Amino acid sequence: MGTPNRIRIHIFETQNLSLVLMTARLLSLLGLLAVSSVTPATARTWVDATGRPIEGKFVGVEGSMVQIRLPDGKLAKVPLKNLSKADQEFARSREFTAKAELVALAVKRIDAAVDAGLEKQKISYNTSLNDHMYLRRIFLDLAGRIPNYSEAKGFLDSRDKNKRQELVMKLLKSADYTSHNYNRYAELLRVQSKFPGTILRNDAFIYWIKEQIHANRPYDEMVREMVTAEGRLWDNPAVGYHLRDNGMKLDHVAFMGKIFLGTDITCAQCHDHPFNLRTQYEYYELSAFLADLETKGSLPKKKKSDKMMMSGPPNRKALEAYLAKKHKLDPKNKEQQEKIKNLSGRYEQALRDMARANELSVHSVADRKMRLPDNYEYDDAFPREVVQPQVLFGEESNQVAAALNPRERLAVWMTSRKNKRFAMNIANRMWAHYMGRGAVEPLHDIEPKKSFTPELLKVLTEEMLTLDFDLKAFSWAIVNTKAYNRLATRKKVAVTDPYFFTGPILRRMTAEQVWDSLMTLMLEDPMQFRLESGESYNRLINVVNPKDSSMESLIARIDEYNQFKPEKTLVNSAGVSILNAKPGKREKPFGQTALSKKPDGPSDEQMVMDFMNNAKKRKILLARASELPQPADPAHFLSKFGQSQRTFVIGASSLDGSVPQVMELMNGYATEMLTQPGSQIFLDMKNLRSNFEKADVVFMSILSRRALPNEQHLLDSELRAGGSGVFADLIWALLNTPEFLFVK
Repeated sequence: MGTPNRIRIHIFETQNLSLVLMTARLLSLLGLLAVSSVTPATARTWVDATGRPIEGKFVGVEGSMVQIRLPDGKLAKVPLKNLSKADQEFARSREFTAKAELVALAVKRIDAAVDAGLEKQKISYNTSLNDHMYLRRIFLDLAGRIPNYSEAKGFLDSRDKNKRQELVMKLLKSADYTSHNYNRYAELLRVQSKFPGTILRNDAFIYWIKEQIHANRPYDEMVREMVTAEGRLWDNPAVGYHLRDNGMKLDHVAFMGKIFLGTDITCAQCHDHPFNLRTQYEYYELSAFLADLETKGSLPKKKKSDKMMMSGPPNRKALEAYLAKKHKLDPKNKEQQEKIKNLSGRYEQALRDMARANELSVHSVADRKMRLPDNYEYDDAFPREVVQPQVLFGEESNQVAAALNPRERLAVWMTSRKNKRFAMNIANRMWAHYMGRGAVEPLHDIEPKKSFTPELLKVLTEEMLTLDFDLKAFSWAIVNTKAYNRLATRKKVAVTDPYFFTGPILRRMTAEQVWDSLMTLMLEDPMQFRLESGESYNRLINVVNPKDSSMESLIARIDEYNQFKPEKTLVNSAGVSILNAKPGKREKPFGQTALSKKPDGPSDEQMVMDFMNNAKKRKILLARASELPQPADPAHFLSKFGQSQRTFVIGASSLDGSVPQVMELMNGYATEMLTQPGSQIFLDMKNLRSNFEKADVVFMSILSRRALPNEQHLLDSELRAGGSGVFADLIWALLNTPEFLFVK
């Protein structure tokens, strides 16, 4: 693999052997020197979407294109999406590893920026993390959950000097990473299971977001696709971004500014901003890029051929006659006539709802202009005056502007490498995600001049650009910095207080992290059940150009729609719904050997079955937060622990404690389920004979460490005197400690 230009220039310009050795040491620190610098690229057979083979060596990934060196030496560029899924995975995995040198240099530059700030303030880093604290933090930050017993034991018992780096790489490639980061995207984009005011489920967009995270899609590409997306949800899931604010175009622009540019222009929607230079006219100039955006109503001209199954309510007489015949009701009988009318009304209402869902389509309306509001009162323009699109800061390329439509122009300008604010915004948000605070606050309205660590903010922005908006690589860099690998700062630090990153800020777990950690304690595989792609629901709700538009087909479709249960779309790898799944054959429990006597009592499979049946009776869906209804019901554990209601960007979720949270952990349904014999933590203890060994499982499972000497002393008397409920009590006690709830 060739040395990236950036490093090669440094080496050749300085002719400094120490820099070369420093880079090698950093690569060695990352545990990837052998992988990135020694392993040569080998030829392989690639397969495109049509099944056509391509012989060549992998060179790299540039944006959405895979570079392949052909046998004749020529360089071919193939769209990543046009390759087979296996080839896409291969390219993404190699691309990630190939960035080891750039990541190492990013770590060096970030450390230097933080070092300079600490030196200037004459303060030092916090104490370094020991293994168990590192283990717990890295799992919560990358996987969104605590490690399970076997993961904790394996890591803490390992003497491999590279075990931390190997763990980071494993987690970055895991389904856990996708699940955890989806929660972050969902909060930021205010994703809900249904689009507000409609029956249309959002499963396809939710699945699309997860696919982008899993594929490690460059962030700028992902944003461009969302902003420029067109069509219906089942044709192009990325349109879910615009459909979220269906009918709220001006608010949509305000959210866009906060989310993608770290710029709060909300106030300027109604009047000139009182605290900065943003004017109402500028707000409408930016909004003008979306002037022709339409999310509902009439279909665009190019799709006039589309026909609904029924353009309006069906002929009532025909419908009533069909229903009377189907249900064997006599229209001449007054009582049965009333039943026919009620049935007809329900079918008509369902059809109207389905028809409205099919009207949701992101498209452009020709010649639609943005006009100032009727009450515009400033001297620079008149009410109802047409406003031309204009970027908020920087400038557009005239050549690009002339070739693209307004929404494409907006996407290109916003995600451009020349628009440093876009890179600064996501880099600052990522830093805050891992450190508990941005290099500049508040995240939704960043002003670089107000940063207490301006050099750090500058370096983070530059490294985001150098890594080409690769958020996994950027995460990889952050978790290897000196600041991240220190104990959390325990004192309270207000947003307005200066902070120089002696370590991360002490944080309480998010609602999703707490829930997912409980799932880890309950289940052998918390990721077993996942929300499907939305295909089954979209097939049902899509009434455009049906193959069969007969009354019989219409009634059958509505019947199926009325019987649809969202829980059925939560399925395992075999496609079996969580409502119908049964536990598979389990591996031999920990502690049971071939010579062990068969334990008395029910089998593990029976205990898990009883556990799952109990959850079904209580209507508890045992799945990760990312797979559950978005947002959760107000009575759900997630809502009580502060999950965002997906309405606002600022202060959307809460990490504040409350009495309902205390009660939930003390005697809520989740804690009760956890202390049942069929939960994973009890299965891990089941075949251990010593109470102290069992207590060790509890401590390792919940706190990712073994009991301390003073704790063992307290345990001694309790374990000797305790009955069958002693371990349930121990689990309850550890769950209710600050050590469980906080990321130290």
